[in-house]
Amino acid sequence: MSKVVRAVVVSSVSLLSVGAGIAAEQDMQQKLMAAKQGAAENQKALRAYSWLEKTELSLKGEVKNTKVDMCRYGPDGKVQKTPVVEPPPPQKQRGLKGRVVAKKVGEMKEELEAASALIHQYLPPDPEKMQVVMSAGTASLAQAGPAALALKFPGYQKQGDSLTLTLDSEAKVLQQLAVATWLEKPSETVTFTVTMTALPDGTRYPSATVLSIPSSQIEVRVTKSNYQQLAQ
Repeated sequence: MSKVVRAVVVSSVSLLSVGAGIAAEQDMQQKLMAAKQGAAENQKALRAYSWLEKTELSLKGEVKNTKVDMCRYGPDGKVQKTPVVEPPPPQKQRGLKGRVVAKKVGEMKEELEAASALIHQYLPPDPEKMQVVMSAGTASLAQAGPAALALKFPGYQKQGDSLTLTLDSEAKVLQQLAVATWLEKPSETVTFTVTMTALPDGTRYPSATVLSIPSSQIEVRVTKSNYQQLAQ
């Protein structure tokens, strides 16, 4: 192959690669825009409902605390919660054992607060941060099942993390959101998943939300159910 022909072939391949990259990014942009618009419309529809919210705190696989709230959106757009089942107050233990338990509870509370604050850096997803990842060429679009697509954004908030949005490939609606990140050091991993479910009218809601801190064997699971339309 002559140098001229080789140069033409290399240039053609390069142009095809660039073109494919641009097309892939445009495809992701279109899917993101559709998902964003759908999410905004869905969030508006959810304001017409009340629901039950159950929160369970587990340590080493054992449920330690459970509460249930009746929820609805208030006029200010914030969720209003009315307790239905409240956890009993913790039993106070005396002596050295009591001090050790109190210390452990305090540490767990601090870790949960830190994890919760960290997760709020990912929710709701920031289009500008997703655009930065796409511009860097590290975002990916892949099949996540027969009728689902996964948009993955590594390095979304910090090095070594990832945000993944799983969308219905036909309706372009969000099926699941997953975050893998870490607290102060990479070994202190935190994972967070939100699974969406459809109501009879098509409105989607976060039926299951799970926050996990594997290094501490802590898990918080929130399930939402019994959605009822409010009287007009």
